Amino acid sequence: MYDAEGFDDGPPCPECGFEPSRRYAYAEGFEEHECPRCGWRSDEQALADLRRAAGDLLEGDGAPSAPPLGRPLRA
Repeated sequence: MYDAEGFDDGPPCPECGFEPSRRYAYAEGFEEHECPRCGWRSDEQALADLRRAAGDLLEGDGAPSAPPLGRPLRA
């Protein structure tokens, strides 16, 4: 698990232009950015790729529908 330290000195948000964005600096040597106004995150695409690769059911996938009522089909 990574531990980050947050700073309010990031670049302007590419979505809404809010300045400064929140910068998270990790001891492992990488950074992530987040906009406190619109919620944009620099790692959104990477997270979406991981969710898609996991093969889990995502929001919006409903439960399977019940079988139809009535007489069964005969051959």
